[in-house]
Amino acid sequence: MVSDVASSIQTFSDENSPVNEEGGSIYVVPTYLESFINVDDPDVEKQQTFTSNMYSDPEQRPPVFKSAIQEYLSVFFCIFGPAAASMASSSYQLLLGATAEHFNVEGGKLTWSVSSVMLANGSCLLLMGGVADAFGRKNAMMIGFFSYAIFALIGGFMDNYILLCLFRGFQGACVACATPASAGFLGSTYKDSKRKNMVMSCFGIGAPVGGACGFFIAGVCVVAINWRSCQFFLAIVYGLITVGVYFTIPSDKKLDKQHIKSVFKKLDYGGAFISLASFTLICFSLTQVDATTEKWKTPYIIALLIVGVFLIGCFIIYEHFIPVQPLMPLKLFENRNVILSMIIASFSWMTFFGVLNYNAVMYFEKIRGYSAIITACCFLTQPIAGILVNIFAGFTMHKIPGRILMSVGALGFTIASIIWATMSTSRNYFTGPFWAFIFTVIGADLIYNIANRATLSSLPRELQSRGAGTFNTILQLSSSVALGFTSTIISSKYSKYGKPDQDDYPNEFFAAMKYTYYFGIALAGSAFILSLFLKIGVIGVKNDEKLEDVKLSTTENKSLKQ
Repeated sequence: MVSDVASSIQTFSDENSPVNEEGGSIYVVPTYLESFINVDDPDVEKQQTFTSNMYSDPEQRPPVFKSAIQEYLSVFFCIFGPAAASMASSSYQLLLGATAEHFNVEGGKLTWSVSSVMLANGSCLLLMGGVADAFGRKNAMMIGFFSYAIFALIGGFMDNYILLCLFRGFQGACVACATPASAGFLGSTYKDSKRKNMVMSCFGIGAPVGGACGFFIAGVCVVAINWRSCQFFLAIVYGLITVGVYFTIPSDKKLDKQHIKSVFKKLDYGGAFISLASFTLICFSLTQVDATTEKWKTPYIIALLIVGVFLIGCFIIYEHFIPVQPLMPLKLFENRNVILSMIIASFSWMTFFGVLNYNAVMYFEKIRGYSAIITACCFLTQPIAGILVNIFAGFTMHKIPGRILMSVGALGFTIASIIWATMSTSRNYFTGPFWAFIFTVIGADLIYNIANRATLSSLPRELQSRGAGTFNTILQLSSSVALGFTSTIISSKYSKYGKPDQDDYPNEFFAAMKYTYYFGIALAGSAFILSLFLKIGVIGVKNDEKLEDVKLSTTENKSLKQ
């Protein structure tokens, strides 16, 4: 409770708010919280606030940063929060061929080497937000990045496929605490402004561009050495990032053991277990179909799918009635824009990771017979286009209504799916996949930026942290489930899928893959239709700036201004 209130104190005040100053820290208590908190309470005084929100010009560098270099480096390291899971999953997608050859697995079973990261990351995002609350954002980022590096390193030594998937799952689960921590740090440090739009656009680069870079990293590693070197490379990178976070991110408040115990007691462990179990069973049943002789007539496949869907219903009921602090409070879904934004983002990410990028790897390696490094070069279009799209988003979010940008993004996914669905196995790269990748990135970057910001701005401040966690959870779980659907669709249309001679009939294989693109067209088209019902205006401009400005005296303004 204290930490939630303290975070609200940092980011909101009004003209009549009482101010408490002691020990060099300023505590501004908004009027709407006066009935809930006593400014003289010793627990409140322990909560150090960022003075970065206590300045008059929203376009200036927040005072929490001592220099421009520290600001740039802090934003840079925060980007690796959302990039971690997508970078790992895309790297492991490109390594599918090497993984299949080394461990002798094919078909739906092979998708677990990728989906384990996203499934674990999505299921633990909300729970790990409590770790950030207990230990502080900087500490949570360091814990997440360091443990991610450790499990990536351990995974590189695995000779058992199940253990490899398990440790990759640990990677996704551990780094889940770094994503809400980095988002919370940037969100609470900057005021709504053009500067914040640029910062959050840079942050938005993390997931899509991190995923695209993962393809190139894996391609270079597997050609230069072997598939294990990709694991070691990720371990080295995130080990160095941990050091960078330690030296650049502003320090957290002093750790309070009582506060830590209180947070861990209130964490919703039951909700995390039910959500992880439900999506794991659904993904398992979808990916295991091609490994059975009776396909969908296999009793345990149907049983596990039904149980998984049933557990989702149990999760919703449980979250509504049982926990004191639920992982996903239903109040989040009382706003129509929030619901639509999350559905659009979910459909888009199912298309992005589950259909377009996953199938693109199989197309280049299995159908065209490209080496891993050539496949990685084909994917270079995505990070380059992604950087340009994010720059565009940063400069236009405060000018172009969000509903228009969301519609353009959904349309981008639709066009990309159509290009792949109408392509032949011999089509030139620059007349087919090249343009599909560009439209894919337009869709991913615009929708991630706008949906994320729109979701947070539509929610009360006390729900924004859980709103960010819920948003990223839905994206990761959607990607994981989409991989299961993709595997199921291909196996239903191509009898050789998952068999040793799967790659001997490339034309039939690609013909089966096209049905997944039809599925992608349906998802992206639905997202486009839903985007027409959004009511999102420009982002980063407040109608009443006075509500956002902290009322400080002239002297205080001068002392805080850069």
